[in-house]
Amino acid sequence: MFWMCRLVFLLGLVLHISSTLAFLQGCNRGKSQRVVISQQATTLNYDSSKASSNNLELQRYNHNSFNLTYLYKEAAPGREKDRPIILIHPVGIGLSSWFWKRLMDSYEDNPPIYAPDLIGCGIDHGADAWDPDTICLFFPLSWVEGIETLINEIVIPNWRESQTLQLPSMFGINRQGNESNGCLVIAQGGLAPVGIMLAKRNPLTISNLMLTSPPTYTDVTTAVPTAELQRNYEFLRSPILGSIAFNFLESRALIKFFSNSFLFQEECDDNWLDETDKESVVAARTPVQAFNAGLLQHRSFEEDLKESPQPKLIVSGEGDKRAVDRQPYKEQLDTCSLTTIPGLNVLPWESPKEVVDLIKELGY
Repeated sequence: MFWMCRLVFLLGLVLHISSTLAFLQGCNRGKSQRVVISQQATTLNYDSSKASSNNLELQRYNHNSFNLTYLYKEAAPGREKDRPIILIHPVGIGLSSWFWKRLMDSYEDNPPIYAPDLIGCGIDHGADAWDPDTICLFFPLSWVEGIETLINEIVIPNWRESQTLQLPSMFGINRQGNESNGCLVIAQGGLAPVGIMLAKRNPLTISNLMLTSPPTYTDVTTAVPTAELQRNYEFLRSPILGSIAFNFLESRALIKFFSNSFLFQEECDDNWLDETDKESVVAARTPVQAFNAGLLQHRSFEEDLKESPQPKLIVSGEGDKRAVDRQPYKEQLDTCSLTTIPGLNVLPWESPKEVVDLIKELGY
């Protein structure tokens, strides 16, 4: 009975993208090896037909020993000089940068948009898997550093190449006439700490931060005890119980059940299930284990939130009961606003046009 209860608890945890379940557990194996940022990055085109039907390209870059991938949508005519957008996908069974396809497709008159696969994710895209027994990562630092490589080696150079005038600031003046010095970062769900840390570390290249369906303020500013993290991670990494649980969770029927129960205000669609099927492979489990074990909640991010200068927008779904518990973001932070749009916990997929409208209101 004990293990049956434990398994049932795990089922809800692993697939729940939003922070309510994602932050219930966490762990740390006690190892720490810094991921060194590569000084070189190359861009290679994949078969773009795999990415989308609407001008999305699947490309690659190098970060330390990892070959990483990202989805890219070039700027619409006349918007090449405008500030780029960086999209941080959620982590869970079957998830990678494809999560942003619907939003990227919905933004027709867009600036440059980049959706990187976090280290260990995007296996179906051709990215390298992560083996924690050979390479140890810091969380969320290592994921942040991977995105910083993309920004510094690809996003900014591509933007600079598109310029024909020397503007007074790094990113200059966008089409809407707003002066700014950086791009917009949007982080989904429990990956809010990645967006928060990225903004804190890069005030010159990131000027706005949007968090869609993030953890409550209490969750994101409360650390999980190390002993609990250790216990949770060992359970998720168990070659017997962990493997059995993942084999069960990766079934299409279970993904549909938990998506409908926790993620979508209405029922999830076949496209969502098809995409999760492609990424639900053994090699993609390690980042899910780390995330759902709570590694991103090993410390408080209150200082990062309060010290980062960027305006912040917190977006909740109309069906999300945690919206009221996100009010402290506005109360505790100097430049933070809250808004609500249709949907539950996967707003960029459920309501992409509404999210695009919010992006435009920020001047992107």
